[in-house]
Amino acid sequence: MKTRTVLSTAVLAIVALALAAPVVGQSLHRSGLTIHWQILLRGDAANAWALAEYDAATASIAPPPSPKDKLFTKFTVSAITPGMPDGTKLGVYIGPSTNPHEPYGRLVGTIEVSEGAGGMVLLAAKVPAVRKGTTVTVANIGPIPDGRTVILKGTF
Repeated sequence: MKTRTVLSTAVLAIVALALAAPVVGQSLHRSGLTIHWQILLRGDAANAWALAEYDAATASIAPPPSPKDKLFTKFTVSAITPGMPDGTKLGVYIGPSTNPHEPYGRLVGTIEVSEGAGGMVLLAAKVPAVRKGTTVTVANIGPIPDGRTVILKGTF
């Protein structure tokens, strides 16, 4: 099990680096503004954690006239959940919540666990608004066979 977890973590890190390559390329070849925020999500589940990343790049340092004029935006969440059965669905929520019926905030995507890990990538128009103070929560959707719950939280 430890070998599988280490291998899953290594593969997830390689994928995250490959996805970050366009941001690095833009910041080296163009003048402009590049934002890269990264937070670690933790909870009560033993050995479970997640990493959320928000990237935005513009072609110039002047503010864009509208949010659609950004050159590149990306929101990525990678989760490591050893011991979770394959096929477990995890919801990715952006908050803070202002609605009591949505305690974690707005659902922006899902992660399906496979061999203890999973990830989600949103690009361009699907990227949620992220500011200082934005919370990210990863929580299971529906029951897990042994009755456990996973709730991982972090704040940008």
